[in-house]
Amino acid sequence: MEDNVLVSSKIHGRSKSTTAKRTHVEDRSILVTNYNTLNCIICGQRISKRRRTQHNFQKISRWQLNLQRTRPCLLNFQSLPEDIVLRVMSKLTLKEVARLSVVSTNWRQAWTFHPNLYFGIKTVLGNNAKRKGTSSDLNCRISSADKFIERVDAILEKHCGTMVNKFAVKFGLSNEHANHVNGWVAFATASKARVIILDFSPDWESHENNYDFPCHIFNKHNGSYLEALRLDSVTMNLPLDFCGFANLKLLALDNVRLQHLEQLISQCHVLEWLSIQSCNQLHNLHVSEPLCRLQYLSIQGCHLQRMELHAPNLTTFEYDGSLALVTLNECSNIKTSTINLFVEKTLKNILTGIPSVLPHVETLYVEVHVKTQMSGFTQSPLKFTQLKCLTMEITFERGPFDRNSVFQLAYLLVAAPFLEDLYLDMYCSLNRCPLDLDDIVDQPHYHLKMVCIFGFCGNAGQVELAKYILRNALILEQMIIDPKGRYRLQGCFGREEAEKKLVPEDMDGVLTIL
Repeated sequence: MEDNVLVSSKIHGRSKSTTAKRTHVEDRSILVTNYNTLNCIICGQRISKRRRTQHNFQKISRWQLNLQRTRPCLLNFQSLPEDIVLRVMSKLTLKEVARLSVVSTNWRQAWTFHPNLYFGIKTVLGNNAKRKGTSSDLNCRISSADKFIERVDAILEKHCGTMVNKFAVKFGLSNEHANHVNGWVAFATASKARVIILDFSPDWESHENNYDFPCHIFNKHNGSYLEALRLDSVTMNLPLDFCGFANLKLLALDNVRLQHLEQLISQCHVLEWLSIQSCNQLHNLHVSEPLCRLQYLSIQGCHLQRMELHAPNLTTFEYDGSLALVTLNECSNIKTSTINLFVEKTLKNILTGIPSVLPHVETLYVEVHVKTQMSGFTQSPLKFTQLKCLTMEITFERGPFDRNSVFQLAYLLVAAPFLEDLYLDMYCSLNRCPLDLDDIVDQPHYHLKMVCIFGFCGNAGQVELAKYILRNALILEQMIIDPKGRYRLQGCFGREEAEKKLVPEDMDGVLTIL
C-alpha cells in the first residue's frame, strides 16, 4: 500500500513538474513572440517570424543600439560640486531649501548658506498667520510680533553670514523693535548683501513711531556693496558725515520721513532707478549734482512745492502734482511719462505746462480732473514735437461754464502734430447745449491713425470732437467709440447718439461703435 502511494506521488510529481516546464516554455515562447512583434512595430513594419531576414535583424539591432545611446543617464545630485549645488539651491526659497536639507545629511547645513533671505508673515509664522495690524486684539498683535522676531533671530544666528545676495523683511514693526532690527541690518551689511528691503508698513495702524533706519552703520567700505535699497514706513536721519552708497543703483522710498533727500541722492552717483511714494514731509527736491546714470524717476503722493534736477539720461518720468514748479534740466531723452495733475481749472496746463517740461516725450499718460472750459485760448504756443501715443483719463465737472470744455480737446491735435494713437477715457455729464464751433478752426492732421473714445455718453462736446477728428485726420485708419467707461456699465443712449450723429460723417468706413 505504501509502495503504491509512493509510486503515485512520484508519477503525480513528475506530471506536475512536466506541466510546469511546459507552461514555462509556452510563457517564454509568448514572451519572445511579443518582444519580436514589439520590435517589429517600432521599426515600422509587422514581419512574420518565419520570414524575418538578416536585414531585419540588422535594423532591430541598430534600433536597440540607438535606444541604449538615447537612454537618459542617471545623475547623482550628491556627487555634484559644492558650488553647483549652492547655485541650484539659490533658485529655491529659504523654506524649500530647509525642506531639502532633511533629505540628506550632506545637505543638512545647506540652508545656512542660502543667499536670498526673505522674512515675511507666511514664511516665518505660517500660511494662517496675520500681519500685525490685521488683528483687533492688541495682545495677539504683540504676540505675533514677538514670535516673528524670535524666529528671525534664530535663523540669522545659525546662518553662515556670507554670500548673502538679498535680505528682505516684510512685517509690521516699529521703532520699539529697533534693537532687533538694527541687528538684522548689521547682519545684512556684514554679509555684503547687494539688496536690502525693509517693509514695516502696518495694515490698519497709522505710520507713527516708524523705525529709525541706522544710516550711521554704513561707511565707504560696507556701503559700497549695496546696489538696491527699498524702505517702507521708516525714518531716515542722515548723519553729517554720511558718505552715501557708492554703487547704489535702485532706491525706493515709501512713507519714509526724510528731511534732506538731496543729500542722500547726491551721494549716490550711479543711481539709475528712483521712486519716492507718499513722503508727505518732502516739499522741496533740488539736486545740484547731475544724476548722469538716472533713467527712471517716479514721484507719487508727495506734496512737492518745487523740484529741480539734472538727469541727461532720464527716459521715464512719473509724477503727480502741479508741474508749475518742476524743472528738468537737460532731460531731453524722456520718452515715456505718466502725469497725474489732480484737479486743474482748465486744459491749459496740459497744452502748455506739459510741453514745457516734457517737450520730447513720445508716450504720455495723463490723468486730470477739469473744472471749466478755457476762455480766450486760440493756440498752444508750445508743441509736443515727438509725441506719438497719448492716453488721457479725464473727468469733467458739470457747471455753467463747461459747455466747450470737452470739445476743446481738439486742441491736442494742434499741439501734437505727429500724434499717431489717441486714447480718451472721459467721464462727463450729458450736455446738449449748443457749442461755439467757431472756437476751434479745422486744421488737417497728417499722422493720426487710431482714436479710441471711452465713456461716450452722447455729450455734445464728445460728438463734435469725434466729428472734428473724422474731418481732419487725413490718414485715420480706425475710430472706436465705446459708450462704456470707468463708471458706466451700460451705454445705450451713447450708442444711439453715435449711430445717429457719427455714422453719417464716416466717409471712409473707419468708425466702429461697440
